[in-house]
Amino acid sequence: MYCSSKELAEKWVQGITDCGYMALHRKWKDLQAEYNMLLAQQNRISKCFGTEDCLLPTNNTREVVVSCELPLNSPTQNTFASVYVNRFEKWILWYQTENVDHTYTPHYTKTFLFEVDDRNVGDESPLKFCINSMTTGAVLGYVVTDLHSVQTAMDSKLVFNLRDDLGNDNAGTITLELSSSHNNNLPTSHKSLQHIVNSSDSLKLDCHRGFMFQTNHGKIHVSEQDWVHEASITFPLAYIEFLLSKKENIISSFEEFTSLDPVYDPMISQLINHHETSLLSLIRAKRFLGNYEGAALFRRSTLKKESEWQYCPVNLAIYTLGVCDPDECETNYFTLTVGAFASHGLGYKQSLQSALVAAGKNSLYSSRHDRIMNNVDMLCEIWGDIEKYKQIIIDSIALEQADMYDLAVSLTTKISDLTEFCKTADVMVGVQMKEQAEATASFSALRSRHWSAPETDYVWDGEKYRVKSVNSRSSSLSSRSEKQKAETDITMAITNFILAVEKKSKTIGRDLLKMLASLEPLVTQSRQGLMFMLLLEENKIFHSFFSATPEIEVRMNQCFSQGLTAIYTSFHVAVLDAYTRNDRTFFNLLDNIGYLIQFQCLLSTHGGELVMLGDHWITINNLAHCNIVLTSDELGEFSLSGLSYKVTIMFGVGTAIWDMLPVGLKNRKPIPISTMLFTKGVNEQQMLSERVGTNTMEHTINIDGLCKLEVYFMMYKEYVTQNNIPADLQKLDSLISPICKHARAHIYKDVKLLSLVDEAVRLMSGSRVTSCKSAKDRTGMSVTYESVCALSRDHNLLSTGFTNALAALRSHGVRPLNCKKNTGSSKYAFNGFQLKILPKEYRPPIGTYGGKIT
Repeated sequence: MYCSSKELAEKWVQGITDCGYMALHRKWKDLQAEYNMLLAQQNRISKCFGTEDCLLPTNNTREVVVSCELPLNSPTQNTFASVYVNRFEKWILWYQTENVDHTYTPHYTKTFLFEVDDRNVGDESPLKFCINSMTTGAVLGYVVTDLHSVQTAMDSKLVFNLRDDLGNDNAGTITLELSSSHNNNLPTSHKSLQHIVNSSDSLKLDCHRGFMFQTNHGKIHVSEQDWVHEASITFPLAYIEFLLSKKENIISSFEEFTSLDPVYDPMISQLINHHETSLLSLIRAKRFLGNYEGAALFRRSTLKKESEWQYCPVNLAIYTLGVCDPDECETNYFTLTVGAFASHGLGYKQSLQSALVAAGKNSLYSSRHDRIMNNVDMLCEIWGDIEKYKQIIIDSIALEQADMYDLAVSLTTKISDLTEFCKTADVMVGVQMKEQAEATASFSALRSRHWSAPETDYVWDGEKYRVKSVNSRSSSLSSRSEKQKAETDITMAITNFILAVEKKSKTIGRDLLKMLASLEPLVTQSRQGLMFMLLLEENKIFHSFFSATPEIEVRMNQCFSQGLTAIYTSFHVAVLDAYTRNDRTFFNLLDNIGYLIQFQCLLSTHGGELVMLGDHWITINNLAHCNIVLTSDELGEFSLSGLSYKVTIMFGVGTAIWDMLPVGLKNRKPIPISTMLFTKGVNEQQMLSERVGTNTMEHTINIDGLCKLEVYFMMYKEYVTQNNIPADLQKLDSLISPICKHARAHIYKDVKLLSLVDEAVRLMSGSRVTSCKSAKDRTGMSVTYESVCALSRDHNLLSTGFTNALAALRSHGVRPLNCKKNTGSSKYAFNGFQLKILPKEYRPPIGTYGGKIT
């Protein structure tokens, strides 16, 4: 109960009498602490009043009319009711009405929104209503029931007798009148958001909340949503299958080199074992995700260390804020929230960033390795197209269709591409190197003549092998002469076929099959030559990098899968939003300067989070090597091609969006991806990092992100100026300058930098991604703060209502629900100590934190 100042004074005097002067100081300290606690409790209650007054009914809430009737002898004071649901406290404030004869009617009625989750109807969590005096805090009456009783009594009244402190049932009555459930649709004022939800089967509206806030121009309706995307599981599965095909192809190709000199056997065995380690991890994840039948379309934060989930992003969701102004103008803000891209299952001993720095490398594989892999893919693609033609020819011959002239002309072009490709330098050198390896053991002499790589001793199983030259010159000449003879035969076959095509010979089909049969040895020889070069290149990489960090490729695969899923999901939402707004400028930007996506991270630079941050940063940098190609397939359909870490996403947009695209995108022009990361540690771990001096990575990352942001801004500015596109360049110029200042200053817990970057990226039609360890607590504080900043900046939210709106979103919005679906508790996982360390902008309201599970 509360104590008045007079009562505290009386206790103080009594303390002097009872305890004497020696105990006075200690007694006074205790009473002062008690008074401060009671004062803080009263301030806490007063601050929370009004946060629910702006809340509108949605699918997970019920309107509850609470009527309370107290005995006539009850204190005639203002009262408030506190409601405890699942250990989460809510406050309702009401006043007694003063009658003409200056008496008070002890009957109160208040309507508030009661949170009910339809998926947990059998919940027996305790539910407590408590009526208190506003002045003294005295309990006037209370009732305890359970959530299950309330949920099963929809559309009916529940009447309870209030109990007093002594447990008597004569303290009055309280009546709950619950409304029926609301539908799962968004408010009708937010038509664009409803259209986006209806436009894609892969997007699922998980939960939403409605609010009404006062601005300088009237009231605005705000809709806050959390969406989930089935790509959280389907996209990692597709990437796993993509990597599996790459690994299986490499392993089978290396196993073909049985005709080589035995000196190569240890090298081949070692590389195959290395690839099989990655292969085993991929197979396990594919088996799990392929058979996954869970109801949840995401990876909960409590599953961070489960090995089967390592390729899926943690707690991926699309946080959306929809604003409808008094003139019914809609504005939507999208932010992808996801856990940092990290391999939690492999532990936090060494990150991708530290491993690359130790090896003096910028990426896992060299540019030579990537070029060879590109050539292998190109050869397979050309020969795959020819094989399709071959099957058509066989079918035509079987059906006795003589007219194959057009088909033969198209095939001639493909065959010409194939023969030209087989004459390229990489293919020629690869073939000659493999032939030399088969014919002689003089690898050193061969390397010096036909390969311009630096002189290197190849080490296998700890021993150095140097192979002496034996007849290397004669074998080289013989292999060259045989190759020239084969090329002459192929050229003659193609020449004869072209003559047959020009004469429209009746035997054109059979001539075609004969010529294709003569090409097969050339294709096989070229492919094996390229794979032999790949074998030698991977051996160098293995001994310079993978031998010291054998699990680093598995870590990269897992992190890259998470990051690529985030790219796909964010791009999907951006395309849908542009289509809904009929924004052709967005697609023109994709065509001319690419897709901008900015990542915000709240990890610290200390302990395990430092390793996560290193993984996260390297993954984001590697994502910039990927690109997107739009197709007319159904919206959201995708396929993957390219290299393991230079992936091309073939993204379907559907016929309606396809008609909006510029010519370049319709011609399958690759869309480059501009990625940048800004980070600020905000928790107690960052405080330790600042003290011990391990915070240099944060500054390095922000400077790197600043450089990339400035480069994109210059391209954006040049494009909109040359094409007279409406853009607020003056506002962008005014943002870039303080962003540079904040990034270079490296101020501790400077979240202002993150807010400025967020505003600048949105002005340039970019996408936003916010991450922390689990995308739950710190991420929730960040996205809600940015949302209220947007309301204040773009919609003239009253300055006096900023704190109230922030408390409303954090207390009654979708972020507590995001915590609940991850951990089972709707409270943020902050304790009192952490709360003092957090920046003021990121501190949750009292009563909303204290969760134990992260």
